[in-house]
Amino acid sequence: MRDILRKWHDRVRNEKVWRRTGQKPVEGEIKMRRRRWIGHTVRKPHNNITRQALQWNPQGNRVRDRPRETWERCVEREMTMMRKRWGHLGKLAQDRSGWHLLMRGLYPAKG
Repeated sequence: MRDILRKWHDRVRNEKVWRRTGQKPVEGEIKMRRRRWIGHTVRKPHNNITRQALQWNPQGNRVRDRPRETWERCVEREMTMMRKRWGHLGKLAQDRSGWHLLMRGLYPAKG
C-alpha cells in the first residue's frame, strides 16, 4: 500500500492501534502461549519426547558468532521473569488450578 501511495503521512503508534482494535501486543500473546505450553509439557511423563525436548542439550561446535536464541534459553528467561525454577514449576504445573491462577495473574483478562 505504501508503495502505491508513494508517501505515508499518517503515522499511528502501535499502542494506539492496539487500543482502538482491542488487540493485545503480539509479544504478550507469544509469551502467554509459550507459558501455557510449558505448563502443558511439564505435566507430561518424563519419558515423553516433548518433555525431553525442553531440556535437550545439543552437542558439537558452533560457528563463531552471537549464540542463536534457543528454545531452552527462551524458556529459562520466561521462568526467570516468573521467578520460578524447574522443580517448583513442575510441581505447580501438576496442579492445573494453581497453574491457571499463575497464568491469570501474569495475564489478567481485559475488562
